[in-house]
Parts: sequence; structure tokens; C-alpha cells
Amino acid sequence: MRYRYLLADNDNTLMDFNAAEKKSLRDALTTFGKPFTDEIFETYHHINDLLWKALERGETTQAALKVERFAQLCQHYGWQDIDARALAVTFQDHLSTHADLLPGAMHLLEAIHGKMKIALVSNGVSATQRGRLSVCEFTHLLDAIVISEEIGVSKPNPLMVEKTLEMLGCTNKQEAVFLGDSHSADITAAWNAGVDSIWLTRHGKGQSDKATYIVESLEEAEALLLQ
Repeated sequence: MRYRYLLADNDNTLMDFNAAEKKSLRDALTTFGKPFTDEIFETYHHINDLLWKALERGETTQAALKVERFAQLCQHYGWQDIDARALAVTFQDHLSTHADLLPGAMHLLEAIHGKMKIALVSNGVSATQRGRLSVCEFTHLLDAIVISEEIGVSKPNPLMVEKTLEMLGCTNKQEAVFLGDSHSADITAAWNAGVDSIWLTRHGKGQSDKATYIVESLEEAEALLLQ
């Protein structure tokens, strides 16, 4: 095997964050007596995505993001009777209980466990990630968990990668590889830190001058890692 250390993103790489997010928004809105539709979810998803991209650019903070996405959602639908901060807390509580896995995630981690050290590297909210990991079936396979809110920087800042390598005891970057679905966060963080990367696209190969490898499934990533 070429690599001894795997750094893996969590949301939409190992865990099905979209499924967890949809369930949690439905439950949170129901608590406040509001409807839930696919259109409402898509609106929230669009707002949330723009704010996370702003976070990657250093234009906002996670603390602000957690509330602002719901403030914008409430404003969009004219829900003046909902406190955005209270909705954010309720959503967070629900989200921390969902640990849906994507196809192939458990098989990949079990296949490389004992052959490579494994670290989870997430830009997610600490309370959410810790809650989900407490009920997740693969947590016992991890050698390190690195969460941006706890470190003080977010991917694509290379310090996320550097800190993870330090925690794993990796002193040779050529022995490490980063697996993730986000080119702007995961692949760019690996590139910035001088570490190889596997870009999980799922919707076609795509093109990248930063990714070392491009795969369309975790099964394909597993085969690559075990070479």
C-alpha cells in the first residue's frame, strides 16, 4: 500500500449529510408549527451552501453561520413569529442524532482499518459532529477526530491538515492522502498542505488540477487505497 494515513471528510463523504439535514429541518419546523416541503428544503440548502462557501473564504464565522441561515430562511418565508436562534438550536439538537452512512463507507473503513491510520477531518459544527459520532457505527475505527470549530480554522486552511497529521504521528506527508467530496474545502486543503488527495465526485469524473485522484464511489476509493 502506498499510503499509511487516511484523512477523510465526513459530511457527504462518509455520512449522508443531505438525508440527516432534511430529516432535521423537517422535525425542527414541525416543532415551530411550520410546514415542510421539498421547496422549503431546497431554499434552506441554497442559503446554507452560500454561507458555508463564505466561511471557506473567511467571510463569516461558524457561530454566525449557525443562526444566519435560519434568519434568512425565516425572512424568505415571512416567518416573523420564529426566533432564528431558537430554530437553530432545535435544528442542531435533531441533527446531532442522525448518523446515516453513505453506501460503501463502512466497508471502506473496515477494509483499511489496521492497515492505515484513519482521521476524520470535518468543517462541521462541533456539537453536531460529536453527537452524530457518538451514535455512529464507524467511530471506533477512527484514530483521530479533527473538527474545525474545535481547532479554530476551517478547510481549506492547511492548518486543518497539519494538525491532523500531527495527531496521527505522520512525519512524512507522502504517506498521507485526503479523501473528500468538496473540491473547494477538502481537495484545496490537501493541496495547500502538500498532501495527496482523492476527490469523490459521484456525479461524473470532473476535472481538477489539484486532486491527485478522482473517483465516483467509495468502492473505487477503497480499491485505490488498497493498491
